[in-house]
Amino acid sequence: LQERWNRLGPIFKPQPSVISPWSFILGAKEEVPLAIYVHKRPHYFKEVLDHLRKVRGIGNVPVLVISMDSVEKEMLDIARTIDFVPYRIVFHPPRLDLLPMQPLLAIKAHWMWLQDMLWTRIPETKEYDGHIALLEEDHVVTPDYLEVISLLIDLKARSCPRCWAVCVKYGCRDMSDTEAYKVCRTHSVMNTGIAFNRSLYAAIKSSDFASFADGWDWTLFHLAQTGQMADMMLAPAVSRIRNIGVKGATVKDDGDDFLHQQLDYKDVGKNASFRRSHFWIDHTVPMHYVPPAWEPLYLGSLGFIAT
Repeated sequence: LQERWNRLGPIFKPQPSVISPWSFILGAKEEVPLAIYVHKRPHYFKEVLDHLRKVRGIGNVPVLVISMDSVEKEMLDIARTIDFVPYRIVFHPPRLDLLPMQPLLAIKAHWMWLQDMLWTRIPETKEYDGHIALLEEDHVVTPDYLEVISLLIDLKARSCPRCWAVCVKYGCRDMSDTEAYKVCRTHSVMNTGIAFNRSLYAAIKSSDFASFADGWDWTLFHLAQTGQMADMMLAPAVSRIRNIGVKGATVKDDGDDFLHQQLDYKDVGKNASFRRSHFWIDHTVPMHYVPPAWEPLYLGSLGFIAT
């Protein structure tokens, strides 16, 4: 039944009467498609949608794809409150063999299944070659999220041909940076608020992504280290996204001060004025290979070592 729904399910469209004044930016180009892969954490999911509703230009997004890892009435009821963007709901067939003992691999299976759906099966995206922005059910974004994504994609095309993705999480090494218009190129593999195009999907499909036994983000870091994909990202100095999930498969509420710094972000993006010409790339920031946060470093034949 889930497979039939995934093939034939409808696209839901909001009623114009309930779209907020900021939803559409008149004269703006169509924004990037969005996709959220969600797990059963309804309180986070609701908050994420509440913030997405306030994003400027959200009405210019062609589709929001919501990929659920189970059929849960509470999660579906929350999804059906979406009144600001056309959306589709798809259901990932759960890997019951992985969930109890290997949650990272279960999440990776869902993440890759969603990529296959987006790039080969979803009607609105299967013939689309541009960037698709990815979120999770605990990723809260700022009102200028789409504006910053669009700007970064343009900068990537002009100034960072070696970048495999853009990211709205801070990318200039210093979490305390307050320069809201600064952008950096980085060798980090950031797993929050990313967007990439079909060329990266093609690189993943031709790599050893499926056989590398770790989470999707760590696997991407492995691909970058081993030359199977490009090894740079483009990101702002001040984050436009916040991870509100303090508990889950990869995050524990253990009192770690650094962790709670990572879960915070500067209060930016509320001003209705957005000046693309003010953004600039800081070429002076040194670039180092930085793996996904709080995990050991992969060194090829040496395996993983603590950092």
